[in-house]
Formats: sequence, C-alpha cells, structure tokens
Amino acid sequence: MDLIAESEMNVTSVIPMEGGSTLVSEGNVGKYGKVFASHNLYSNSSVKNAGNFDGEARALMEDGTAVGASLQGVWKRDGAKITINSLDDASNGDQNYAVIEVDMIEMKSKVKVYAI
Repeated sequence: MDLIAESEMNVTSVIPMEGGSTLVSEGNVGKYGKVFASHNLYSNSSVKNAGNFDGEARALMEDGTAVGASLQGVWKRDGAKITINSLDDASNGDQNYAVIEVDMIEMKSKVKVYAI
C-alpha cells in the first residue's frame, strides 16, 4: 500500500449515543482537500475500550470537486488515545485504508491514508 496523505485533523465534537459515541472531525487531508468526517464508535466490551464503527466523510477538493465516502472498520482505546483502522470507499472510485490516532485530551487526530 502506498501512503497518499498524512495530516492532522481537529475533533470538533463528541456525541454520546447508546452503545458508544460519535466523533466529528475536520481538517485538510492531502489530495482530498478539506475533509469533514464522522465516526460512530460502537463498543463491543463491558469496559468500552474496543469495537467496530461506521461513518461518513465529505471532501471538498481544491478544484471544487466534492467527494463522499463510506467509512467502516474497528477501533481500540488505550486511556485517552483511540486508534481507528478504517476501510474507506469513496464516490470517485478511490478505496483507501486509513489509520487515525485520536488524542481525546487534545481533541486532535493524526491521520495516515494509504491507497488500496
């Protein structure tokens, strides 16, 4: 897999929901330009430190093109750090694997996107 983007995003909100939480983020992500994403994290354990997720992303590229993507995968929490492993299917035909490391204290995430 080739690394195609590496960036930092801001976590703009955390929305509690039954069985988990939704993280909402925004930031500039390489060739995808300005990206807005939501990750619905569902807990699969009584200690709520791991599970699966689904989500959506919208990107506004520099040329004005809009791209949408469905997101799905697994996540794990270690203290205030959450690692999300995501398989992304974009409306422009791109399919990517992303690793997102979220710092819930700083409300920032480091994102690495790989082309599949």
